[in-house]
Amino acid sequence: MVLNFELFGNGLIDYAIFFAIIIISMIIGRIIFFTSKNLLRRKAEKTKSKFDDVLVEVMEKPLVFLIFIIGLIIALKTLTLSSTINQFFANTIKILLTIDIAWFLIFFVDAIIVQYISPIASKTKSELDDVMLPLIRKIVKITLIIFAGVIIIDNFGYDVTSLVAGLGIGGLAFALAAQDMLANLFGGLSIITDKPFKIGDRIKIENYDGWVRKIGIRTTRVETIDGFQLIVPNSKISNSILENVSREKSRKVRLSIGLEYSTSIKKMKEAKKILENVILKNSDTENRSIVSFTEFGDSSLNFLVIYWIENLESILTAKNNVNMDIKKRFEKAKIEMAFPTRTVYLKK
Repeated sequence: MVLNFELFGNGLIDYAIFFAIIIISMIIGRIIFFTSKNLLRRKAEKTKSKFDDVLVEVMEKPLVFLIFIIGLIIALKTLTLSSTINQFFANTIKILLTIDIAWFLIFFVDAIIVQYISPIASKTKSELDDVMLPLIRKIVKITLIIFAGVIIIDNFGYDVTSLVAGLGIGGLAFALAAQDMLANLFGGLSIITDKPFKIGDRIKIENYDGWVRKIGIRTTRVETIDGFQLIVPNSKISNSILENVSREKSRKVRLSIGLEYSTSIKKMKEAKKILENVILKNSDTENRSIVSFTEFGDSSLNFLVIYWIENLESILTAKNNVNMDIKKRFEKAKIEMAFPTRTVYLKK
């Protein structure tokens, strides 16, 4: 009685054979997968070429899926199906094959880029190829996915030409919405090609001052002197006035020091010699300076001090050492620095 059971013109035995073929194809796929993983990989590793290693690695899973599709095709031959259902399964198999081929190509092209092109790019002096490679990998993947999607949509019976025309309008809308992203992208390419700075350089942009830690396609990471991490859009960098401190041969420091009005001429001359000597002996400053008594201030006798720092990486340290030495030497020489004062006369 059970054996005489029929569904859509096929008996129980027909369905049993159908599912048996599917299960066998899955088992064969798993056997091939483990054989490839254990046997073929070991053989590929023994050869000098990397190509066979790449091929074996990327084809394992798509091959298992392909065997399942072949099993499905064979299994469908055992059933008697209407033309409508046959057409449905035929389209389904085309879609599965498209997915499988796209899957293989995406992994294969990506592996070729990683194994062959990336090592070459890493050895070149230019940073352009290092930054562009991740973008190229993404573009290749997206292109293959879109191409596979178009084939799948075509199999569903949709007019691909009308769809592509619609995508053109949609693409225009997307481009308008993605203006900032594109601006950052071109800004990143501008930084890489023009090279206004490189990783490790100290830069000043607007009110920020810090060291470049990473240059990306969309953003640049800057570590400020305070230790904060800034993520700056590349479009902002390309449209702003930027100072590359690291490319300066030396940094000029301007300092004003005021002495009390009670300071004698002798002490003023001694103060001038101390200032010149402090700058001369500092290891981070150049052997040149300008020290001059420039004006009678409201509350002080003002000296203008100009000197240059050679080691730009230690500007703050150099300033600190110079200032501390000046204070120490002035205290030792009993030279008093002035501060704003006001004298009030009272009439009786």
